[in-house]
This record gives sequence, structure tokens and C-alpha cells, in this order.
Amino acid sequence: MKGEQRLWQVLIDKLEMLRAARQPTEALRVAQSALELAKRSFPRGDARLVESLDTIAALHEEVGELEKAKASYVEADAAIEQRSPPDQAALFRSARRLARLCDQLGAHDEAIAFFERAIAAANQVPALPFADMGTLLNNAALTFRKAGRAKAAEPYYLHARQLYEQHLGPDHVDVAAILNNLAVFYTNERRFTEAEHLHQRALTIREKSFPPGHAEIAQSQGNLAVVYHSRGDYERAAVLYQASIASWDGNPQPSADYGIMVANYADLLRSLGRQSEAAILEERARRKPGA
Repeated sequence: MKGEQRLWQVLIDKLEMLRAARQPTEALRVAQSALELAKRSFPRGDARLVESLDTIAALHEEVGELEKAKASYVEADAAIEQRSPPDQAALFRSARRLARLCDQLGAHDEAIAFFERAIAAANQVPALPFADMGTLLNNAALTFRKAGRAKAAEPYYLHARQLYEQHLGPDHVDVAAILNNLAVFYTNERRFTEAEHLHQRALTIREKSFPPGHAEIAQSQGNLAVVYHSRGDYERAAVLYQASIASWDGNPQPSADYGIMVANYADLLRSLGRQSEAAILEERARRKPGA
């Protein structure tokens, strides 16, 4: 047994060298050998067996074989569940990883189940950084929306907001990001009064925290413009669209938000019968490098 354990370690060391040398095909071959040895040599739930499963899953993920990666991560998760007493930190990491991968594969309902497992485990992990839980809650909310279960997302956004405000105070830029996400959710649900209030808060925080023209200020301006546009308040929407687009125009590498804001403002201009202005705006945006 000790000889097999030493051989397993030799294979793991070789595997890490191959990964560092960017030789994924050979690394996968060695990882498979290490996994077969681990399954023969170590009991179910042993950290070394889990490590072998995690490693081969990560390698499959690196080369784009996501379904194979998922199968190995699921097997690792089952091995972790065999531990007594339960290792809540390991269960949290495993469920969070599977939630992310299932979401990436478009298996949103399955991802939600893993998100809920990860959240339950996280509540049992002492001294877990609040940002880990906050990110998990936010990602779970996004996945609920992708799954067509938008109303179920709200408690997760609200919990994330509570955590960030509790730990960082009401005027932190990370709080503004959570407020922005929640406000976008309210806009999509046509809860415009709530969306307006949160976007205004996020914009105020960002204007105090960043220099004029910063991308996050532009994002908040554009998202607040969408609220006014949706309510038919075209004058206020136009002012904010213009400010948002001007900020993006000053950025050599605009994000996807730039194209969205241009399209939204062009739509508003056309609704006011200003077709030529809309066409000029869109043509200028098309010529922008990186757009």
C-alpha cells in the first residue's frame, strides 16, 4: 500500500510539471493513471482520491471537455459526502464549482440545486469571507433569471445586498454593484419606482467614488436611462443616455454596455421621429474601435 501511495505522489508531481509545461494531453493521460491508482489505494472520501478527481476534472475543463469535467466533479462531490464528520468547507467548494459549471453548460435547474447546496454549506463554514457568500447569492439570482424563475431571484439579491451593506457600509462601490444588479432585476420586472431608487443610489455612490467618465458611472447612467425610457419619460432618459454614451466615447475599449446604450438611445430618437440623428449615432458607434 505504501508503495502505491508513493507512486501516486510521483504521478501527481509529474502531472503538475506537465500542466506547468502546458502539455494537457499528456497531463490527462498521467492524471487518469493517478486516478485509477487512487481508486485502488485509497478509501472513499480520502482527500487524495478527491484531489485526483478534481485534477482530472480541471484538466478536462481546461481543454473544453465540460461534460467530462462535470462527471469527475460529481464523482468528487460524492466522495466528499462520504466523509464523517461532514467537511462543510469542502462541500461548499464542491457545490459552488458544480453550480458554476452546470450554469456554463446551460443546465440551469441543476445549477440552482448546487447553488442552494453551496449556500447551505456556506452557513456552516466558520469565518467564511462575506464576499464569498455575497458572490454566491448574486450568481444564484442570475441563474434563477436564466432559468425563467425571475421572481425567485429577489431574495438572493436582497440577502447579498444585506451582507455587503452590513460589512462595507451603505456607500461602498461593491454595494453599488449589488444595487445595480437588483435594480436591473426590478426594471425587468417593471417595478420602475424601486429600480429608479436603487439606480440613483448606485449612481450617487459611483460618482463619489470614481472620476468623471468612469465605466461604472456610465453603466449606472445608462441603466437609469432605461428606467425613464421604459416609463415614457424621454427627456430625462435622453439626458442620461447622452451622458452614458459620452463616457463610453472617452474609453478606448468600450464594453458591451456601450452598444446597448447606443441602441437604446437610437430607439428613443426614432420614437420621437428623429431618424437621421439615430442613424448618425449608430454609424458613429460602428466606427468606434473595439465596439
